[in-house]
Amino acid sequence: MTNTAKYLKGLKAGIGMGIAYIPFGLTVGLIAKNNGMYTIVTAAMSFGIYAGGSEAMLLKMVYEQHSTAIEVIISVFMINLRYLLLNLLIFRQLKSGTKLFEKILVGAGLTDETITYAVIQEERSPWYIIGLNTVPYLCYASSSVLGSLFGNMIPETFRASLSFILYSIYFSLLVMSLQKLPKFFEVVLYVIAAKLAFMYLPVLNMVSSGWAMILIMIGSSLIYAIRHRKDEIKENE
Repeated sequence: MTNTAKYLKGLKAGIGMGIAYIPFGLTVGLIAKNNGMYTIVTAAMSFGIYAGGSEAMLLKMVYEQHSTAIEVIISVFMINLRYLLLNLLIFRQLKSGTKLFEKILVGAGLTDETITYAVIQEERSPWYIIGLNTVPYLCYASSSVLGSLFGNMIPETFRASLSFILYSIYFSLLVMSLQKLPKFFEVVLYVIAAKLAFMYLPVLNMVSSGWAMILIMIGSSLIYAIRHRKDEIKENE
């Protein structure tokens, strides 16, 4: 199969995720407009940064909390630090001989949802993943511009209900992955337990959400790896 065919196949697979990104993009665009950001700046932010939750945090910190540049940089960095771990899953999965510019294109468009889908499908073609990333990117960035222009015309209840689409599609991807690899359900339990600990236990509930996310991912993965290290060795023998 040619690179073009793989790209088009990935493009088709990303349509559902792209649709799910639209309400979130509209919301970010509306937040930007309500805080006085020009639409052209919103477009540059969404098409250039493409960071979703980080963009929403950036807007809140700059316009509501009046944070310093250093505080914004550190906070956004902490939120996105998880991609140092998540992207490893994709880059280890890519076929040997993948060129550097292909890896750059793959990495630039990855999100939690596209990473999960590509891992579930065990897709090794960089051009399939680039295609998978394309529609969500265009839908999110374009809808943020539309949200900046026309977001106030959308009823609040409708905007709130649309937000559940993104959570629904991510939950469906989680179910698909657990059906294929049920042994990883144990990791999900570790994550839930750790999340509850960081929410309610003294001292731990004082940890920032960015650090908590990193510690939960590393801790849960480490516990699973230690518990099943011998099993993995036996499977590879």
